[in-house]
Amino acid sequence: MSHLAEGRLVLLMIAGHLALRRRPDWGDICRLFARTTISTLLILILASTAIGLAADPETLTEYQIKAAFFFNFTRFVEWPEDAFATPTSPIVACIVGETPLTDLLTGVAQGKVVNGRAVSIIRVKPTDDFRACNLLFISEAAQRSTSEILARLKKTNTLTVGEIPGFPRAGGMINFSIQDNKVKLEMNLDATTRAGLKVNSKLIAVSRLFSPNSVAEDN
Repeated sequence: MSHLAEGRLVLLMIAGHLALRRRPDWGDICRLFARTTISTLLILILASTAIGLAADPETLTEYQIKAAFFFNFTRFVEWPEDAFATPTSPIVACIVGETPLTDLLTGVAQGKVVNGRAVSIIRVKPTDDFRACNLLFISEAAQRSTSEILARLKKTNTLTVGEIPGFPRAGGMINFSIQDNKVKLEMNLDATTRAGLKVNSKLIAVSRLFSPNSVAEDN
C-alpha cells in the first residue's frame, strides 16, 4: 500500500476530530482524501494524542470516531492466508452487544473493498460461534461476557476489540479508552502475535502497549 493511500485511509480515522461544523458526509471525506498528501505518521499521531472529542452535536461523536478506527483496523492488520476461504472472501467484522457502532460501521463499510475483499458487518450474540469473525467488537453492553468470549477465541485468528477497562490485560487485543475526552488506543501485542496477526507499525506507534498482568508501556 502506498504512503498516499495509507494517508487517505488514516484520515478517515480522525476526520471527526477536526471540529467540523456540520455532520460529515462520507462521500465528502473520500473526496477530501483524493486531494490530501499529508504525512501518514503525523495523522496517526494526531489521531491518538492531539485532538479531542467535541461536545458540539454537529461534529463527529465518540462512536463515529470509533467506527472509523475500527474499519481501518482491516487495513492496518494482516491476517494469515488461511484465515479466509478464498482470495476474495469478505472480511467479517462482528459486533457483540447493543451499540451505536453497528449502524455506523454498516454505513462506513458499505461499498468499500480492502485488499480485494468486501467488509461485512454482522451482529452476534455472546453465545454465538465466532469462528467466522475476522474482527470482533465487544461492546460495553456485553462486558459481563468478556472473559468467556476471549477464552473461546484463544486459538483463532480473530482480532478482538473492546471498549472495556482492563481489556488488554484480560487478553483482548485492541481497546478504545477515553482519556482527557479523547479516544485513545490500547494494545496487547502478545495477544495479536499469538493469534498470527501482523499489526502495522504505524498503528502500534499510536497505541499504549500492554502485556497481560503488566503495567502499560509508554511509547
